[in-house]
Amino acid sequence: MSALCRGAPAPGNPQSSRGELQPWMCPPTMAATASPLTPTAKVASSENSSSFYDYEYYLHDVALMLCRKDEVLSFGRVFLPLFYGLIFVLGLGGNLLLLVVLLRYVPRRRMTEIYLLNLAISNLLFVVTLPFWGISVAWHWVFGSFLCKVVSTLYTVNFYSGIFFISCMSLDKYLEIACAQPHHRLRTRAKSLLLAAAVWAVALAASVPDMVFVRTHENAPGVWDCFADFGGHGTIWKLFLRFQQNLLGFLLPLLAMIFFYSRIGSVLARLRPPGQSRALRMAIGLVVAFFVLWFPYNVTLFLHSLLDLQVFGDCTVSQRLDYALQVTESIAFLHCCFTPVLYAFSSRRFRQYLKALLATVLRRHQAPYLAQAPPSSYSESSRLSGQEDITGMNDLGERQAEGSPDKGDAGKNSA
Repeated sequence: MSALCRGAPAPGNPQSSRGELQPWMCPPTMAATASPLTPTAKVASSENSSSFYDYEYYLHDVALMLCRKDEVLSFGRVFLPLFYGLIFVLGLGGNLLLLVVLLRYVPRRRMTEIYLLNLAISNLLFVVTLPFWGISVAWHWVFGSFLCKVVSTLYTVNFYSGIFFISCMSLDKYLEIACAQPHHRLRTRAKSLLLAAAVWAVALAASVPDMVFVRTHENAPGVWDCFADFGGHGTIWKLFLRFQQNLLGFLLPLLAMIFFYSRIGSVLARLRPPGQSRALRMAIGLVVAFFVLWFPYNVTLFLHSLLDLQVFGDCTVSQRLDYALQVTESIAFLHCCFTPVLYAFSSRRFRQYLKALLATVLRRHQAPYLAQAPPSSYSESSRLSGQEDITGMNDLGERQAEGSPDKGDAGKNSA
């Protein structure tokens, strides 16, 4: 979708059949991420205002002016709606299940579970926007001006908040395990709620360009697009939003996760608690999953920025980057399907909650017993063997909670 954003032919636009390049709908945060497709002479006419393009930036390169992307568009009209539909189904089902479990079976939500709850809400709101973009890619924007702004803002807010809450969860585990202080002064309920509110505020601030600039555009009678119109500063805004996404949406969260989980890993290697190897594998898996999903997409965005800055590239390179952006963006969106499951199932407690929910839904014979929420205190889990109790990082955090705030006592409890 993002590879087909600004400068691509609009579906249903008569000019599309001639390969002439027109602005096209895309999620507004992505409206500044596509490689530039230079307008033809038709675009330079009075019919298309200069607000869609930065003419001084593009007109120097005659070769790119002749760059046609009909095959890229045809690929996107088939690939993107199908993939967005798949992500919508998987993300909606998985995050709804996670949300139900957290709301019904976790009466005393800890810090990690507060962040996980917010992550599930963020992912749900994010995947709800995907059908709108899928329909628009396959056809055109049929939802009106109001929904254009609303859907675009929801997309951006939850795009960033989902990544930020993943970072919050890694911070919480760091304070709980690496600092060996389950009751760290930063791990109070009030401060966790304050941090969650700050995350939503920062994500909302990142969506301000969507609120201000995104609107509908009629490219042909009855054919509407929804994208950000930055006036004569489109190139500058595109570069700014791409670098913002590279920095806030990938680089800083990745560095934070590497730092937090490496410190957690060093503590586990030193204390050698039961289940150490599983917890280490989980820590590595969380970082690797984030990297694998987001790195290709962010590299492609960065290459698009270099293309816009004329560091390298020609029409062929631009076309290949457009293909790459469609595929890598779709892969990155899978985070809303896999990440909550990966975090949730790292905890033995959550698996117990899930069993209780499934037992209730399926009305099994053991439902009267399993439907009762597992004890929220740690005294019940302490009766299990050390190997059964510590099965992942979340369970290590639970065991840490039984110890004293200092690291020496934590080591005794682990032993």
